[in-house]
Amino acid sequence: MLDSKQELVYENPSKPFVGVRFVLLGFDSIKKDKFRLKLLEGGGVDAGNYGPDCTHVIVDKLIYDNPICVTARRDGKTLVTDIWIDHSFDVGMPVDSTSVMYRPRRDLNGILGAKSLIICLTGYQRQDRDDIMTMVSLMGANFSKPLVANKVTHLICYKFEGEKYQLAKKMKKIKLVNHRWLEDCLRGLGTSSRR
Repeated sequence: MLDSKQELVYENPSKPFVGVRFVLLGFDSIKKDKFRLKLLEGGGVDAGNYGPDCTHVIVDKLIYDNPICVTARRDGKTLVTDIWIDHSFDVGMPVDSTSVMYRPRRDLNGILGAKSLIICLTGYQRQDRDDIMTMVSLMGANFSKPLVANKVTHLICYKFEGEKYQLAKKMKKIKLVNHRWLEDCLRGLGTSSRR
């Protein structure tokens, strides 16, 4: 049987933030107002300040190791960025807050060396495809829809098959990876990859 909090969410899918007592930190005033309104419309409650009643710390322009973020993790708060708000609002229920896509970045400029990466993908559809493109942007790399053989550095494959995969496999310079490589990069494990 679902607990009452889950029942409230499913009974009213337009209220994805029921049970969320939030504080917004690091936002400029315009973005803060925009996301605060979205959270309130979705059933969330503005906790005002960080404290015991706050369940979600939502940050912008604050890095993973910022003292506020460290404290939030230590205190067991849900720590996410504004992308979590948008995705939850769009699907009508809270998305997985533990996804690396929603955690604060380790560096606001992206991952060291990622600017030189040109990443293409194959086999991903709809939301998964959008999520991959978001993660490529978060790491500070460049995304290419077509597989330009002499420019693309990495091909993210859903399955290691298909035309793009076969072309990339022939090219010794293109690294063949999956979405887990991208997630590992965002977790701070670096951008090196094995073929």
